[in-house]
Amino acid sequence: MNTKDRNSEIIGFLREHREASVSELSNHLYVSEPTMRRALASLEESGQIIRTHGGAIYKGELGENLPLSYREREHSEAKRIIAAKCLDLISDGDTVMIDGSSSALALMRVLKAKSNIVAITNSAAASPILAEAGIKAFVTGGELSHDSICYTGAYAERFIDDFSSDICFFSVRTLSRDGRLTDNAIGENSIRKRMMLASKRKVLMLDSKKLGAACLNTLARINDVDYIVSEADISQFFPQFKEKFI
Repeated sequence: MNTKDRNSEIIGFLREHREASVSELSNHLYVSEPTMRRALASLEESGQIIRTHGGAIYKGELGENLPLSYREREHSEAKRIIAAKCLDLISDGDTVMIDGSSSALALMRVLKAKSNIVAITNSAAASPILAEAGIKAFVTGGELSHDSICYTGAYAERFIDDFSSDICFFSVRTLSRDGRLTDNAIGENSIRKRMMLASKRKVLMLDSKKLGAACLNTLARINDVDYIVSEADISQFFPQFKEKFI
């Protein structure tokens, strides 16, 4: 099998399974693990996949927004750890803006631990979570994305512009090694930009496995956020911004 065919097989396997270890990919393609690691390194360098410590995850085609149902299952334990850390940044009585990411949903599930919180979000999936917790909430409305189950578009953006918040929480698909926060979902990034402008503090919720090549659209750069919350210590990759990492 030549390199082009092998790479196509790797991408196809990841598209179907969303994530795979080096050993799984090696067994599937009948190649050695060192060969597979070199192949994954090449695919990451060309921006076609996202490397993890033990394998790779499907990045999606340019402009492709991965479904929320998949993203919620992806590294769910890491999301719970991140949510618990983010909770410590919130004070009773805060107004909080939260995007429509799966990491944000994990935070909303524990938000009831704080009192007198006001939540502002573009996440349609968050409505029953916030209602059950008895949290005062404002949900944007707008154009509903069937993949991410959140609202985007001009209506949602104008809605966000009418509010101010103490702190906003959001996630992106990747943090590139040159410090860019990137995602394939351009509409969701537009909402995140509005939330950042409307908030006193900006917090990026980042699974450590999201370090990798840039996606289609750049939301911001690492110096634009106040904190980066991860389940693991990834500050060594950005020593000049070490104080931002939690």
